[in-house]
Amino acid sequence: MVRIDGAPSVWHELPEPLALEIGRAVASFGHLEDMLKRAIFALDQRRLPASIHDRDFRSWLRRMDHVAADSLGTLIERLERTLAREGRADPELIAQLDEVKSWRNLLCHANWQPRGGAWQPIFANTRGEIFDGTLDPLDIRAIRDMSLDSARRVARIIEALDDGGNGWME
Repeated sequence: MVRIDGAPSVWHELPEPLALEIGRAVASFGHLEDMLKRAIFALDQRRLPASIHDRDFRSWLRRMDHVAADSLGTLIERLERTLAREGRADPELIAQLDEVKSWRNLLCHANWQPRGGAWQPIFANTRGEIFDGTLDPLDIRAIRDMSLDSARRVARIIEALDDGGNGWME
Protein backbone atom coordinates (compact mmCIF):
# COMPACT_ATOMS: atom_id res chain seq x y z
CA MET A 1 0.00 0.00 0.00
CA VAL A 2 1.29 3.41 -0.93
CA ARG A 3 1.13 6.09 1.75
CA ILE A 4 0.15 9.62 0.84
CA ASP A 5 1.01 11.25 4.14
CA GLY A 6 4.79 11.41 3.74
CA ALA A 7 6.99 14.19 2.45
CA PRO A 8 5.48 16.73 0.04
CA SER A 9 4.94 15.37 -3.42
CA VAL A 10 7.11 16.36 -6.33
CA TRP A 11 5.56 16.88 -9.74
CA HIS A 12 6.98 14.51 -12.33
CA GLU A 13 6.55 15.21 -16.00
CA LEU A 14 4.91 12.22 -17.62
CA PRO A 15 6.43 10.54 -20.66
CA GLU A 16 4.74 11.76 -23.84
CA PRO A 17 3.03 8.43 -24.75
CA LEU A 18 1.48 8.14 -21.27
CA ALA A 19 0.40 11.79 -21.17
CA LEU A 20 -1.14 11.46 -24.65
CA GLU A 21 -3.19 8.41 -23.67
CA ILE A 22 -4.35 10.05 -20.42
CA GLY A 23 -5.52 13.08 -22.41
CA ARG A 24 -7.41 10.89 -24.86
CA ALA A 25 -8.99 8.91 -22.03
CA VAL A 26 -10.11 12.11 -20.29
CA ALA A 27 -11.64 13.31 -23.56
CA SER A 28 -13.54 10.00 -23.83
CA PHE A 29 -14.99 10.57 -20.36
CA GLY A 30 -16.35 13.93 -21.52
CA HIS A 31 -17.91 12.26 -24.55
CA LEU A 32 -19.49 9.60 -22.33
CA GLU A 33 -20.96 12.27 -20.03
CA ASP A 34 -22.46 14.02 -23.06
CA MET A 35 -24.03 10.77 -24.30
CA LEU A 36 -25.49 10.07 -20.84
CA LYS A 37 -27.03 13.55 -20.72
CA ARG A 38 -28.53 13.06 -24.18
CA ALA A 39 -29.97 9.66 -23.25
CA ILE A 40 -31.49 10.92 -20.01
CA PHE A 41 -32.99 13.89 -21.84
CA ALA A 42 -34.41 11.69 -24.63
CA LEU A 43 -35.85 9.11 -22.24
CA ASP A 44 -37.36 11.72 -19.97
CA GLN A 45 -38.79 13.73 -22.87
CA ARG A 46 -40.81 10.68 -23.94
CA ARG A 47 -42.77 10.92 -20.71
CA LEU A 48 -44.03 14.44 -21.41
CA PRO A 49 -47.70 14.54 -22.34
CA ALA A 50 -48.57 15.99 -25.74
CA SER A 51 -50.69 18.70 -24.13
CA ILE A 52 -48.30 19.72 -21.36
CA HIS A 53 -49.03 22.89 -19.42
CA ASP A 54 -46.46 25.68 -19.56
CA ARG A 55 -45.77 25.43 -15.80
CA ASP A 56 -45.09 21.69 -16.05
CA PHE A 57 -42.90 22.16 -19.09
CA ARG A 58 -40.84 24.82 -17.29
CA SER A 59 -40.45 22.48 -14.32
CA TRP A 60 -39.21 19.75 -16.65
CA LEU A 61 -36.74 22.17 -18.25
CA ARG A 62 -35.36 23.05 -14.79
CA ARG A 63 -34.81 19.34 -14.11
CA MET A 64 -33.00 19.01 -17.42
CA ASP A 65 -30.81 22.01 -16.47
CA HIS A 66 -29.71 19.99 -13.44
CA VAL A 67 -28.92 17.02 -15.69
CA ALA A 68 -26.78 19.28 -17.88
CA ALA A 69 -24.65 20.17 -14.85
CA ASP A 70 -24.41 16.66 -13.36
CA SER A 71 -21.16 14.77 -13.03
CA LEU A 72 -20.52 11.25 -14.28
CA GLY A 73 -21.57 9.46 -11.08
CA THR A 74 -24.86 11.31 -10.82
CA LEU A 75 -25.55 10.80 -14.52
CA ILE A 76 -25.04 7.05 -14.15
CA GLU A 77 -27.47 6.98 -11.22
CA ARG A 78 -30.03 9.01 -13.19
CA LEU A 79 -29.72 6.73 -16.22
CA GLU A 80 -30.11 3.65 -14.06
CA ARG A 81 -33.30 5.05 -12.45
CA THR A 82 -34.65 6.18 -15.81
CA LEU A 83 -34.05 2.80 -17.46
CA ALA A 84 -35.62 1.00 -14.51
CA ARG A 85 -38.67 3.27 -14.72
CA GLU A 86 -38.96 2.36 -18.42
CA GLY A 87 -38.75 -1.35 -17.54
CA ARG A 88 -35.41 -1.53 -19.37
CA ALA A 89 -32.89 -2.02 -16.56
CA ASP A 90 -29.44 -2.93 -17.87
CA PRO A 91 -27.25 -4.02 -14.94
CA GLU A 92 -24.38 -4.93 -17.27
CA LEU A 93 -24.25 -1.43 -18.75
CA ILE A 94 -24.50 0.17 -15.30
CA ALA A 95 -21.67 -2.05 -14.01
CA GLN A 96 -19.51 -1.02 -16.96
CA LEU A 97 -20.34 2.65 -16.38
CA ASP A 98 -19.45 2.31 -12.69
CA GLU A 99 -16.09 0.81 -13.64
CA VAL A 100 -15.46 3.65 -16.08
CA LYS A 101 -16.37 6.11 -13.31
CA SER A 102 -13.75 4.57 -11.00
CA TRP A 103 -11.10 4.82 -13.69
CA ARG A 104 -12.18 8.38 -14.51
CA ASN A 105 -11.76 9.45 -10.90
CA LEU A 106 -8.34 7.83 -10.74
CA LEU A 107 -7.06 9.26 -14.03
CA CYS A 108 -8.47 12.75 -13.50
CA HIS A 109 -7.44 13.21 -9.88
CA ALA A 110 -4.23 11.22 -9.44
CA ASN A 111 -0.78 12.49 -8.69
CA TRP A 112 1.49 10.47 -10.94
CA GLN A 113 4.69 9.11 -9.45
CA PRO A 114 7.47 7.04 -11.03
CA ARG A 115 7.74 3.58 -9.53
CA GLY A 116 10.38 1.10 -10.65
CA GLY A 117 10.47 2.31 -14.24
CA ALA A 118 6.66 2.51 -14.41
CA TRP A 119 4.08 5.12 -13.37
CA GLN A 120 1.69 4.93 -10.45
CA PRO A 121 -1.37 7.14 -10.08
CA ILE A 122 -1.63 8.11 -6.41
CA PHE A 123 -5.25 8.76 -5.45
CA ALA A 124 -7.56 7.78 -2.57
CA ASN A 125 -11.18 7.25 -3.57
CA THR A 126 -14.16 8.12 -1.37
CA ARG A 127 -13.82 4.78 0.44
CA GLY A 128 -10.19 5.54 1.25
CA GLU A 129 -8.90 2.92 -1.19
CA ILE A 130 -5.62 3.62 -2.91
CA PHE A 131 -4.68 2.17 -6.28
CA ASP A 132 -1.55 0.12 -5.63
CA GLY A 133 -0.49 -0.64 -9.19
CA THR A 134 1.11 1.05 -12.11
CA LEU A 135 -0.37 1.98 -15.48
CA ASP A 136 1.19 2.23 -18.90
CA PRO A 137 -0.13 3.69 -22.18
CA LEU A 138 -1.74 0.36 -23.18
CA ASP A 139 -3.63 0.23 -19.87
CA ILE A 140 -4.89 3.76 -20.38
CA ARG A 141 -5.92 2.95 -23.97
CA ALA A 142 -7.96 -0.01 -22.66
CA ILE A 143 -9.71 2.33 -20.21
CA ARG A 144 -10.46 4.75 -23.06
CA ASP A 145 -11.80 1.90 -25.18
CA MET A 146 -14.12 0.85 -22.33
CA SER A 147 -15.33 4.44 -21.96
CA LEU A 148 -16.04 4.72 -25.68
CA ASP A 149 -17.79 1.35 -25.71
CA SER A 150 -20.02 2.60 -22.90
CA ALA A 151 -20.78 5.75 -24.91
CA ARG A 152 -21.70 3.62 -27.95
CA ARG A 153 -24.01 1.48 -25.81
CA VAL A 154 -25.73 4.60 -24.46
CA ALA A 155 -26.00 5.99 -28.00
CA ARG A 156 -27.84 2.81 -29.06
CA ILE A 157 -30.49 3.60 -26.43
CA ILE A 158 -31.06 6.99 -28.07
CA GLU A 159 -31.03 5.52 -31.57
CA ALA A 160 -33.63 2.95 -30.55
CA LEU A 161 -35.89 5.77 -29.34
CA ASP A 162 -35.53 7.43 -32.74
CA ASP A 163 -36.71 4.14 -34.27
CA GLY A 164 -39.83 4.21 -32.13
CA GLY A 165 -38.32 1.90 -29.52
CA ASN A 166 -37.85 -1.01 -31.93
CA GLY A 167 -34.65 -2.91 -31.31
CA TRP A 168 -34.17 -1.30 -27.92
CA MET A 169 -30.85 -2.30 -26.38
CA GLU A 170 -30.12 -5.22 -28.66
